[in-house]
Amino acid sequence: MKLPMTATMPSPQAEQRVRLVLEAEVWKDIEGGPDTFCVTTEDMACEPVSPARFLGMVSDARAQLDRMERLAREFEARDTLAAILAEHHARLEEWDTDVADPLLRARFAAAAYVENGQLVVVVPLGQDPVQRVSAVANAVNDAIEQAARA
Repeated sequence: MKLPMTATMPSPQAEQRVRLVLEAEVWKDIEGGPDTFCVTTEDMACEPVSPARFLGMVSDARAQLDRMERLAREFEARDTLAAILAEHHARLEEWDTDVADPLLRARFAAAAYVENGQLVVVVPLGQDPVQRVSAVANAVNDAIEQAARA
């Protein structure tokens, strides 16, 4: 059973941006008064804050860093996927697996076959880009191994 195909190449997501500005410093009072713990963020310019409040900002910043890392990994995965497809002159097809058996839908990551001399790699529609590049690499390697044995 061939599942409905939607596109030959996944469309890129809309522009994504993650920004983080967080700077902390201790200002020494030159007149001998108490030191001041100051923070600069995108919304604040060197304002005094309590260390407890700053630690909350650090926690939020870690979440931003996680989003930045995810963005970089997705970009790297898309770039790597394009390189794999180009190297093997392969065509990528996204199939809508919503109509498939739930067991198949849960386990299907990628498959590859040759059609009219061209390697075709099939992936589920909307698949996570990081998971996709790994699944495509495995499917392409399996197809190459099968072709070598034939």
